[in-house]
Amino acid sequence: MKKALSLILAIMMVMSLVAVLAGCGSDKSDSDKKDDKKETATESQSAGGALAAEDLVAAVNGVSVELNGDADEAVAALGEPKDSSSQLSCHGEGDDKTYTYDGFVLNTYPLDGKDRVLEVVINAAGIPTSKGIQVGDAVAKVTEAYGADYKQVGQYYAYEGGDGKSLQFFIKDDTVQEISYYYDV
Repeated sequence: MKKALSLILAIMMVMSLVAVLAGCGSDKSDSDKKDDKKETATESQSAGGALAAEDLVAAVNGVSVELNGDADEAVAALGEPKDSSSQLSCHGEGDDKTYTYDGFVLNTYPLDGKDRVLEVVINAAGIPTSKGIQVGDAVAKVTEAYGADYKQVGQYYAYEGGDGKSLQFFIKDDTVQEISYYYDV
């Protein structure tokens, strides 16, 4: 059982890294990217309101991690990760970095000589969002908490918060498998 769980977590981390790197090499302008997002959204519904600021802050291990915030401060507050890696950034000069902790992963990107928070991916139960949603919850609980104003892209329900920030839920078999706080650089 422990090997299976480790394998699942490893696969989820790789999927997260692939999602982060998927934007690399794109020559499209921001308006083209927004048009692509509209085209790839298989379902767009509107009934709820915009996300509140606190909905876009990941609260992990008693630390509030803000998207596009200072990554060095977040890592210092979170403590020693189980694992870390870096790779040449496609977002700026320097390296994109990945810090792996129990139950979540923190991804960063460089901006003006500082590392910034790109994404926080929660991949285990016990780390709820500001509205109490966590890995293992039913999709109905997500839409009850956050409304129907989401874009469904594949198996992701994405709630956009403005300023390039979003809260995304990876859904499989009507169950939350992963929660991602994401900043679109």
